[in-house]
Amino acid sequence: MASKFTSLLAWFRRHTVISTILLMVVAAAVLVWLALVFLDSWTHHGDDSTVPQVRRLPYAEAANLLAAHDLRIEISDSVYDASTAPGTVMESWPKAGSVVKKGRQVYVVITAFSPKNVTITMPVTGVSVRQAVSYLNALGIRSIRQVSVPSEYPDLVEGAHADGRPLGVGSTLAVNSTVVLEVGTAPEPDLTDPDSLSAEDAIADELAGYSSYSEE
Repeated sequence: MASKFTSLLAWFRRHTVISTILLMVVAAAVLVWLALVFLDSWTHHGDDSTVPQVRRLPYAEAANLLAAHDLRIEISDSVYDASTAPGTVMESWPKAGSVVKKGRQVYVVITAFSPKNVTITMPVTGVSVRQAVSYLNALGIRSIRQVSVPSEYPDLVEGAHADGRPLGVGSTLAVNSTVVLEVGTAPEPDLTDPDSLSAEDAIADELAGYSSYSEE
């Protein structure tokens, strides 16, 4: 055994270039192997989990299901939906079926337990009913009732209120509130006032008067 080692050492001494290249190859292979071992340990290779489907589940049930997959739950946002039970998961990210590292957070959007409040930041009176409705819809308010009130400006919002309170800039209300808009309509003509008669009515009156004069 000693003689073989001595012969090998002598060979390396005689072929210094080749022996140096062989040593470099062996050293490179060892370094690559160590790097792969380190990366596997650093990135938890093979320590993955698949995100389960949690949409439409109650928050507590979704949290337990994610915990069973070694994942954590985090609420990122809430939305109000009267047709869905409060605390129900509406969306999740990463999506169901995604392969992630164990221990990762899964962000969810749940239905709020109470309706969101919004603040009126622009006038909803003194503007056209179309403009007022579009603005309220943009805030998320869908329940809007229009009542007609006399006005010399048709389709102009003369007043607005919700829950018995007038609405103006700075008013705060829940998105599920019912907003009542008082929309102006052209006033009914006063038949006793000649100035309020239409052109056709005025002509008819003149003809009637002329006929009466002719008969006399």
